[in-house]
Amino acid sequence: MMKRNILILLVMVCVSSLFTSCSDDEWGNNNPEMEHIYYYGLGNVKFPGGNELVYNVNQGETLAVPTYFWSVFTRPYSPVVAYYTSSAEGLECGKDYQVVDAQGNVLAPDTNEGGYSMVWKNAVKGSQNVYIKALPGKKGRIRVLTFDPAKKMDVTDVESTVIVRTNEYEVRAFSENYYVTVNIK
Repeated sequence: MMKRNILILLVMVCVSSLFTSCSDDEWGNNNPEMEHIYYYGLGNVKFPGGNELVYNVNQGETLAVPTYFWSVFTRPYSPVVAYYTSSAEGLECGKDYQVVDAQGNVLAPDTNEGGYSMVWKNAVKGSQNVYIKALPGKKGRIRVLTFDPAKKMDVTDVESTVIVRTNEYEVRAFSENYYVTVNIK
């Protein structure tokens, strides 16, 4: 009976070792090169696909668009990213819509590229809203982006997804959920 129990225990140890990994997973939590790399993006309703999320807002109303910061750490620094708006239909920020804060105060772009800064205190994972107020007048579509619309992203080149890099941290965009469409009705 004792030999049988030892044999069963030995088999269990051997089988359980098959389910453990000794590989050097470059995306795992034990990779020091990835410890200060974070991701910033928008909600993705359908995966794969991305960028399919569409919001509707009536003129005179304000829409909250959630953005997300992915992190598993709390840090002494607070990463700063930017979000953007763009329109291929000729809608103009300040004329057809405004970017506002939660209290309705109009915001002005504060980056050289025309973006609006967003701070993620102590690199804590979370969600913050971008607020778009549709002004009376022209109807059409705009995009809210977590990646500079003037830059090109190549899904085969991780370097092209970098939003910001400092000596303390790096924030990257996802290639499939870096913008949403807002229909101004």
